[in-house]
Amino acid sequence: MPPPRDLQLDAARGLAVLLVLSGHLLQPVFYGPSGPEPGPALAVWRVIYAFHMPFFFLLCGMVDRIKGEASLGEACRSALRLVAVTLAFGTLALVPQALAGTLSPGDALGDALCGRDFGLGVLWFLVALGLVRVIDAAARAATFPGGYWIVLGGALALSWTCSARAFPYWQVHALVGALPFYVAGLRLGPRAFDVSAPLGACGLAVLLLCAPRNFVHVATGQYGDPALFAVTATAGSAFALAIVGRLRGPSRAAAGLLGRANFELYIVSGVFLLLAPHWPAWDRWDGLVLLAAIGLPLHLIAARGLRGPIRAVRAAADSVVDGLVDGLAGRRRRARPGLSGADP
Repeated sequence: MPPPRDLQLDAARGLAVLLVLSGHLLQPVFYGPSGPEPGPALAVWRVIYAFHMPFFFLLCGMVDRIKGEASLGEACRSALRLVAVTLAFGTLALVPQALAGTLSPGDALGDALCGRDFGLGVLWFLVALGLVRVIDAAARAATFPGGYWIVLGGALALSWTCSARAFPYWQVHALVGALPFYVAGLRLGPRAFDVSAPLGACGLAVLLLCAPRNFVHVATGQYGDPALFAVTATAGSAFALAIVGRLRGPSRAAAGLLGRANFELYIVSGVFLLLAPHWPAWDRWDGLVLLAAIGLPLHLIAARGLRGPIRAVRAAADSVVDGLVDGLAGRRRRARPGLSGADP
């Protein structure tokens, strides 16, 4: 009997966050003051970054399919919650700079308002997720012929333009690497786990062949060759789905454990990236294995230890947004006493 789909999604999210953690562990090894330095760490990082965030957005689409289609209003509320969470954790990340006297409040406020820098680099993902949810809901709400695909196509065209012109505001440039895979997850649902073993093996071969020829960083809108990006992201996602579809027993339980703690791990990983110094001495194959063996368990320990505070901050940010939205909705209803029922 196949495992329940929700357990598979937990395992899939566990694999996705494992890829994120691995990529973040590698970054301080190869990225120095003068930029990326060639070596084993950069080679592995390029393979991971060729597909791991598109795969993450694919899973987000699958999760949202299970939750059910959200209206445009619900999608906007969800996006506002994610932005509030981003600003909350970003503000906390700036506290050490403020205490050290190295923070410019004006610059920090300007960056936050423009959606250019959130204090904690990994938080871009939350903003991009909110954006794709709103765009998908707006596309479904379009009533003109072909409206859904026209809205999606327009959003992708805008994103590509922003990427080409280095427009760094509110993660619009990330839609190229996020929106198509999110929509694919919405449409495929649990069927995505039915990727065959031969297809998964082909995906791995294509990924290993093509990823070294391109440089991808979805967070900053760098896609390199668009055809290579599309091919490697799709191939890597197929490979990952094939793995998840075949996890059983302890391996699936371990992946599920990571998946259920994916948000806490993501925040801890962002703090690690913020604080980690440059470690060029680890840029050898045995050093990378040792780094993973030490770093991944430490991330999990830290995530479990900080689970309470992290969830409390997230819940507080959500409640602020809910209070504001519900308060505004209540004022609108009171201003129109002749109307009843839900707002449009």
